[in-house]
Parts: sequence; C-alpha cells; structure tokens
Amino acid sequence: VEEIGRIARERDILFLVDAAQTIGVLDIDVRKLHIDLLAFPGHKGLYGPQGTGGLYVREGVKLQPLKQGGTGSFSEELDQPDILPDMLEAGTLNTPGIAGLAAGVNFLKKMGLHQVRAHERMLAQRFLEGLEKIDGVTVYGCPKKHGEIAVISINLKNLDSSELAFLLDSRYDIQVRPGIHCSPMAHRTIGTIERGTARFSFSIFNTVDEIEEALSALEEISREMG
Repeated sequence: VEEIGRIARERDILFLVDAAQTIGVLDIDVRKLHIDLLAFPGHKGLYGPQGTGGLYVREGVKLQPLKQGGTGSFSEELDQPDILPDMLEAGTLNTPGIAGLAAGVNFLKKMGLHQVRAHERMLAQRFLEGLEKIDGVTVYGCPKKHGEIAVISINLKNLDSSELAFLLDSRYDIQVRPGIHCSPMAHRTIGTIERGTARFSFSIFNTVDEIEEALSALEEISREMG
C-alpha cells in the first residue's frame, strides 16, 4: 500500500484505500502510506452497528458531494456548505448509529488494538493449522499472508459455498458468510465466481473452543462426502 501510495502521490493521482477488513485490526498511518482517502465500515473491526462508517479525507483534497441539502448548518444558504465534513453529510445523520460506533471504538481503545489483533491472529493460525488436516479444503488468498487478518475464505470439496454455510448453520449453529462478498472481480480472479467461498471471520469475542468446534464440523462434513 505504501509503495502504491507513493507512486500515486508522485503522479498527483488521488489514492483511495478500502479499509473494510483492516480498520480496527491493523495500524493504519494515512500519512506514512500516502493515503488521500480512506473508506471504512463501522460494523466490522470497529464493533459498531450496521449502517455506520466513515471516509477520511486528506486536508487539501477537494471532493464533489453526490447529494445536497438538509445539513442543519448554514441553513440560510441555498447551496451545500463548502466546508468539511458538512459538504459531504447531506440529510439527518444516523445519530443512534454514530453513538453505537463511538461505543465500539471506545471498547477497542480500552482493549487495545494490539491485544485484539494478537487474539485474532492466534485464532486464525489455529484454524488454518486445523484446516490442513481436513480432506478437500481449499483456502484462498496469499499463503504468506494467511492468518494476518482473521478473515479466512474456504471451499470444501465440490460443495457450493451456500450449501456449506447452510450445513454449518442448520446442523452446528455456526454462521459463516457464503457467496462473492461484494467482490465479483476478486472471485473471477481466483475462479470462484460460480460457487463463491465460505468466509470465516474471528473477533475478540471468539474462543479457541469455537475454533475447534468449527474444525470438527468441517471434518465431519468432509467425511460424509467421502
């Protein structure tokens, strides 16, 4: 990311980074990484409710708002305010959602980012080690980076990812996200556009026992498939 950001900055190209899976998990220094815009959700690594998120805008970057009106500030003006963040916040803000997001961020600050990441990496590594012993499991992503983020996508033998997710949910009360995860181009690249993948995501609230239960469930399904 830093190298791409440096090249973009040298060529006066705006650099937007999607931090959907890394905000609240990795240290992100927008200055060091030469990031102009950083988009992030509130309901993943920041432990906020769905429907929340944010956009970091580097000082000096000018954006054109997609929507206008109802900012609640400079109400006497007919045009959208030209100051941040007002110019990008049309309409009534999701105040309850923002309060929930603030609670999530405060929880994360209290726990400590490094403690949360260490726990998640431990769970991810344990899960990956267990997957190696299960017949028919395919793990996607860069092998050298497996476990860096506690989000692991797999397929099992010839099962569609939705079928695997249904079995895990209905028989073992384990919830994973199947499909193409809002990333059709990524799935075309790895050859899973038709079946998708089943995505396991671990957090500070998950336990080693739950990892073992998930591995046991996958092992049982694999054996039944022959």
